Amino acid sequence: MKHYIITLLCCSSLMAAAQKKISGKILDEKAQQIPFASVTILRHTDSLKIHSLMSDTAGNFALSDMKEGKYLVKISYLGYEDYYSQVVELTEIRKHHHFGDIRLKTDSRLLNTVTISGQKPLIEQTLDRTVMNIEKSILAEGNTALELLSKAPGLTVTEGGEVSLKGRSGTTVMINGKPTYLSGDQLANLLKGTNSSSISRIEIMSNPTAQFDAAGSGGIVNIVMKKNTMTGFNGSISGNIGRGRDIRNGGGISLNYRSNVLNVYGSYNSNNQNLESGSKAGRHFFDSSNGSAPLLLQSIQQENKEFAKLRSHNFRFGTDLNINDKNTIGFLINGAIGKYPTSQVSSSMMNNPDGSFRWNALTQTEGDEHWRDLLYNLNYIHKFNKEGHELKADVDYVYHFSRMNQLLDTRYVDASSSPVRPSASRRGDIPSNNDIYATKLDYTLPLSKTSKLEAGWKGSYVRTENNLRYDTLQTGQYVYDASTSNHFIYKEHIQAAYINFNATLGNYGIQAGLRTEYTDTKGHQLSTDSLFKRDYAGLFPSLFLTRDIGENQNIKAGYSRRIKRPSYWDLNPFRVYDDPFAFYEGNPYLKPSIVNAFELSYGYQSHYFATLSYSHAGDVIEDQIGRLSDENVTFERPENLGSFSNYGLSITASTKFFKWWSGNQFLNIYHNRYRISSSTGTVNNNGNTLSLNSQNTFELGKGWKAELSAFYISGEATGITNIKPYSIISSGMQKEVLKGKGSIKLMLNDIFEGYRVRREMSFENVIFRNRRNADSRYGLLSFTYRFGGSTAGNSNERSTSSEELKGRM
Repeated sequence: MKHYIITLLCCSSLMAAAQKKISGKILDEKAQQIPFASVTILRHTDSLKIHSLMSDTAGNFALSDMKEGKYLVKISYLGYEDYYSQVVELTEIRKHHHFGDIRLKTDSRLLNTVTISGQKPLIEQTLDRTVMNIEKSILAEGNTALELLSKAPGLTVTEGGEVSLKGRSGTTVMINGKPTYLSGDQLANLLKGTNSSSISRIEIMSNPTAQFDAAGSGGIVNIVMKKNTMTGFNGSISGNIGRGRDIRNGGGISLNYRSNVLNVYGSYNSNNQNLESGSKAGRHFFDSSNGSAPLLLQSIQQENKEFAKLRSHNFRFGTDLNINDKNTIGFLINGAIGKYPTSQVSSSMMNNPDGSFRWNALTQTEGDEHWRDLLYNLNYIHKFNKEGHELKADVDYVYHFSRMNQLLDTRYVDASSSPVRPSASRRGDIPSNNDIYATKLDYTLPLSKTSKLEAGWKGSYVRTENNLRYDTLQTGQYVYDASTSNHFIYKEHIQAAYINFNATLGNYGIQAGLRTEYTDTKGHQLSTDSLFKRDYAGLFPSLFLTRDIGENQNIKAGYSRRIKRPSYWDLNPFRVYDDPFAFYEGNPYLKPSIVNAFELSYGYQSHYFATLSYSHAGDVIEDQIGRLSDENVTFERPENLGSFSNYGLSITASTKFFKWWSGNQFLNIYHNRYRISSSTGTVNNNGNTLSLNSQNTFELGKGWKAELSAFYISGEATGITNIKPYSIISSGMQKEVLKGKGSIKLMLNDIFEGYRVRREMSFENVIFRNRRNADSRYGLLSFTYRFGGSTAGNSNERSTSSEELKGRM
């Protein structure tokens, strides 16, 4: 093995040495690195464009596989004067020309228009991810992070916070490369409380490399928050007001001071929404014990009306200190505080098999949920003498607390509203405490100008505690209900290490990685003194091959093996009641699910991409529905249902119909196939899905701009659930004011109220149908003002050691 590695490294170095190439590093006048600058190679004789590329995040660029000849190099970046080099000649003797540091001069003519012209396209497609640039989008204004994810290409999101990518559930959600450490309703509340005005972009990775945590069977979605890269003191302030079925408003402020030595930044955002929603549901119970067609025993028809008040406050503070050119240390605090009080009125009509009325249960449900999330991060970067040779370290502590106080009062009446049985009342206290400690090291070693080796280690410890108490009303007094109360403590240790090799050999590229993870878990149910233990190890390889075909085409093949661990919420066996006839409970016996994913993609002119994908998972984790024996109560519980296969084709196109009309169009066609184990044998649930996402921008001149977006999904099969078609069409208008430092935006979301999600769950002798009427149509008026410096500095966006864990809380 040792000799093989040495031979491989020698061959890579020799091949790199034989190539003719041009390279350099792009800086501003203050020696700050300039990422994503446009580099164009021109033929000397007629200035014909030969190649084009962009500098990386450190300002470096390199173009290999050049032919002999004379060239000019042009470098462009918004806010700076174009740079033109002297003639560069490559020969058999002089095979490599390195410019060293190239410093761009500020173009004073463009400084006032940077905020207008310097906008990235709304959707960008790279070889390893799709990027949705939110920061300047009109349609993003006033949305929550949960609503934004539902508009992103290839994503579908449930009200409960479950995210699927191209039909694959189990997608890990990160914020700034850090996991949210939440799942289910907790994750949904965090995303609802995160205002879109604080989001820069959303990165979607369907097939991540070994450098990322192996968790996330559906891939990774990374929400990147705004971070000011301007030097000096600067910031922005924003506010919005609008109405759906009730009033909503929000606002925020972001401040930043950046110098060559110190960067201090902070932000605060609030989001207030008064929401009204409704739903209709039907539960049908059957008897199939006689072996003939299932016989309907009874059914419950429900109607619900809910009033909710979302109040959230998110804040962020951090500092980066450049000790010297080689060492940087940083500290970061992320926080979220919120509450979500709800009041729900429901009617549950019990019917006989022939459809005749038996009785009606009228329920008033009051819920008062509040939460606190805090993340503390200490990070360090050491840069060695060689460019790109660096060591990164992160230490994280994450604290999450939430509590739901719940009261359900139910009256049972007949058709004349006369009581038919005693009233019932249930009172719940549902707290959750979570502590997470995580540390990681990442090391990068450049082997040559076109190859590098990456390696890293990560360790984490998680402790969650839920002490749930239910009381029921008995003869006028609330009495402790031991049968539904529960005290559960869960502990988890994960140790992980990875190695990743990345090289470019002429028109070919390779990235090969291997990650290993060891997991040790223990769940203690104190109410019954039951102990659940599990430990397992796994290897997670990944391989990506790319080839450039000429100047405008490329192909890529990729494979990765990933894991979906049960969320901490799913492992907790306590019950949470939706109403007197339905509850959700966890399952401490869940096993992790392993998924193997393959992709083959083709790109043309960096504007058109087509991807074929296939994935297969065993022991897939999905919700199962059931009925308590001889009762009218249904439950949902996560189970290892069986196996899951996904076949898909996705097409992305960046369009320019006219000079003033640009857009991005995304088409996704996939087939989901589930083989589900049941008491009667194996059951199949298959379904084909067509998903369309269109984002369009119209430049109207004189600071005016409009946007139009449309999303449609034809339905989807997921587990034992089938989702019916729905759509969202939104539009917005923007006017730049105050010499480009301010903007006024008007946005209309879900204009035709197409976001009416219908689903059907069917398993064994229970069928559940539901239609939700969400408060999704609203209008919003917003204003943003930017102030301070206007010279771009170096952005130190980074992920931390807590990347995957928070998404499972």
